[in-house]
Amino acid sequence: MSAADTEPEASARGGFERWGSWLARNPRSVIALMGLLVAGLAAQLPALRFDATDEAFLPEGDAARVSFDAFRTQFGGDGMIAIAIEPPEVFDLGFLERLDAFQRDIEREVPYLDDVTSLINARYTHGRGDELIVDELLEQWPRNEAELAELRERALSTPLYRNYLISPDGRLVTVMIELDRYSPGVGEGDALAGFGDPGLEEGGAAGEPAFLSGAETDASVAALEALMARYRAPDFALHVAGGPMAESTLRAAIQRDIVVFVTASIFLIALLLYLLFRRFSGVLLPLLVVLLALLCTLGTMAVADVPITLPIQVLPSFLLAVGVCASVHILSLFYRRYAERGSREDAIAYTLGHSGLAVVMTSLTTAGGLASFGAAELAPVRHFGIFGPVGVLFALLFTLVLLPALLAVTPLRERRRVRNTGTLLSERLLSLCGAVAVARPGAVLVATAGLLLLAVAGILRLEFSHHSLIWLPASDPTRLGVEVFDREFQGSETLEVLLDTGRENGLHDPQLLARLDNLRVYAESLRRGSIRVGKAVSLADVLKEINQALNENRPEHYVIPPDRLLVAQEFLLFENAGSDDLEDMVDSQFRLARFSIKVPSVDAIELTPFIDEVEETFREVLGEGVAVTMTGGTVIGSRTFAALIPSMTKSYVIAFLAITPLMILLLRSLRRGLLSMIPNLVPVILTLGLMGWIGFPLDISTMMIGAILLGVAVDDTIHFMHVFYRYHGASGDTNQAIVRTLQTTGRAMLFTSIVLSAGFFIQMLATVDNLTHTGALTGFAVIMAFFADVLLAPALLVAIERGRGEAVVTNAG
Repeated sequence: MSAADTEPEASARGGFERWGSWLARNPRSVIALMGLLVAGLAAQLPALRFDATDEAFLPEGDAARVSFDAFRTQFGGDGMIAIAIEPPEVFDLGFLERLDAFQRDIEREVPYLDDVTSLINARYTHGRGDELIVDELLEQWPRNEAELAELRERALSTPLYRNYLISPDGRLVTVMIELDRYSPGVGEGDALAGFGDPGLEEGGAAGEPAFLSGAETDASVAALEALMARYRAPDFALHVAGGPMAESTLRAAIQRDIVVFVTASIFLIALLLYLLFRRFSGVLLPLLVVLLALLCTLGTMAVADVPITLPIQVLPSFLLAVGVCASVHILSLFYRRYAERGSREDAIAYTLGHSGLAVVMTSLTTAGGLASFGAAELAPVRHFGIFGPVGVLFALLFTLVLLPALLAVTPLRERRRVRNTGTLLSERLLSLCGAVAVARPGAVLVATAGLLLLAVAGILRLEFSHHSLIWLPASDPTRLGVEVFDREFQGSETLEVLLDTGRENGLHDPQLLARLDNLRVYAESLRRGSIRVGKAVSLADVLKEINQALNENRPEHYVIPPDRLLVAQEFLLFENAGSDDLEDMVDSQFRLARFSIKVPSVDAIELTPFIDEVEETFREVLGEGVAVTMTGGTVIGSRTFAALIPSMTKSYVIAFLAITPLMILLLRSLRRGLLSMIPNLVPVILTLGLMGWIGFPLDISTMMIGAILLGVAVDDTIHFMHVFYRYHGASGDTNQAIVRTLQTTGRAMLFTSIVLSAGFFIQMLATVDNLTHTGALTGFAVIMAFFADVLLAPALLVAIERGRGEAVVTNAG
């Protein structure tokens, strides 16, 4: 027992020593037991899913997600795959024949296809005498220039087609692709039992059909991309957009980036471990420990049916970097003790007795920091707050159980100590930091205060953001396609308004339909910032089309009929004419309808007030008799943005409240515990300030930096403070305690900081920009945390002890 050990510390030390001795005597049984645990969880990995959908950001019970699921059940998703085609001339027989062939090949080659629409088969509603005819626009193929000119006039003058199937200037046309609503073999039902019905709030009940899966969507996208590659040419330029394309692109990026992150992390960690230990076992054993912990974590996610999403994809590389740090502390002490005594059991017992408690406490503080995300409103962040701690605890389990057992059976060769250049440089750096902190604590504190003031000024410049499109590289085909649709068709996304009249045939009311038509005029006139509505469509537009056709196709009859019975008759005639298009607009009872508003892809911070204004106007115009529900992918994005700020606030506060008591408990002093938190808060403030100055927004990934940093940076603070107060208790000399702490613990702190920062910098290889920003910023934050521990923390200790009257020697040597 050290002179500075308290009775509880001595008890803990003895318990860990006895545990180490038992492990050293029973290594094979322990290894076999750990192997069974790993095998059981690793077997679940094939069930692990990847999810890049917008709705994955929200928990399943969230009201916005429940509404969107009910909308999809009734009308299908609001996200279609849209292909814009830019030929030299649209109304040319050669191009139209090529367009027809392209559409037929899509219908033949793309799986999970529900419908394909273009000018070739666009709905053409017209009258012939007393008969209502609904057929395709190109039912009769044009034979000469005159008929092509007539086709052009018809296409550009039909409201249904403009900004949907053809651009307003007639230069571009589209092919609109709707994928199956459900996975194969699942039937579609009427989703009337939603929106106002108690059952809707239940969410996904048992036995409900499953929507088309991510893998099935990816298969459709892959087949479509292969087909587009065959057709793409200078005179047949193709631009693709739509929710399924973006989701598939992001899903592929997640899978690709995870492989890159894990591979690069393993290589980098292996290199650093070799430079530190110069032993095969010093490289293999820590990597084995963290890889097994990672496999168990992912297997647990698969068991819980939690998918890997954009924010969670950093978890594997994060766990590799964090998990290896504990192994480094164990191996450093084990190798030194083993070289001195030559006994494995003695070295294992001594190592666990000396470092076991610190390893447990650092793992708990890291888990506590990550667990702060468990209270977030955003589903991926909440999942990170659950499975991040699970991974850290798996790493702790394997570090304190499997690693000592492996050390008991792994062949070890004697290594001659060599003071290499890296060792000399690290010692010089640590000595310099100690000397500055001891000799000029006031200067260190003043410089820190100046940096904090500068950081606060940067924090005031921070902006929040949620815009998944701009996460993709500027050259990404999906992003370029969205930009084309926003520019040429005045929108690439759809804001859906669900209208529930609450009664059967409520949508036969001509006054209600007239109000819907007025709302179309209102919506298409909206200009708010960069938001410009390109098109608004409702059931009223279909009715006006029918009414005009039944009145000799005269333009003045493109209006809502004034009589309720006439409205019902016209809808019945339309259905009897063979068209099923009403299914996309209204339910079978004419109680529930959709109102679609085409908008450009913009940041949710701009879209949220726009949605609020539209909702308020709809409620005001339609009155209390019609329930209004805003839904669609745009609303999901807006709801995600709304949850961003409270999620960040909760996670930061909970991380602080979770970690601070642990620090107080470990250091056995309220004053020491609070003091130890200062070097951990400073890097968070500096990083947020840096974000503000360089213009990086707070989004769903960057918002996690602070709580993650609190969880991982505190590990080195624990090691520093724990060792410092032990040395200080033995000598009573702050100067000597700081110097000895940096000499003994400082090198391990430097190594773990290098590993952690490198692990985060690896994320700069990510495909999506927000993860690149997150990796760079978190790596920077870890470096700042290291210097806070070896400069700011010693300066604070010196200043406080001087204030208490202790004479401090200023020579750090």
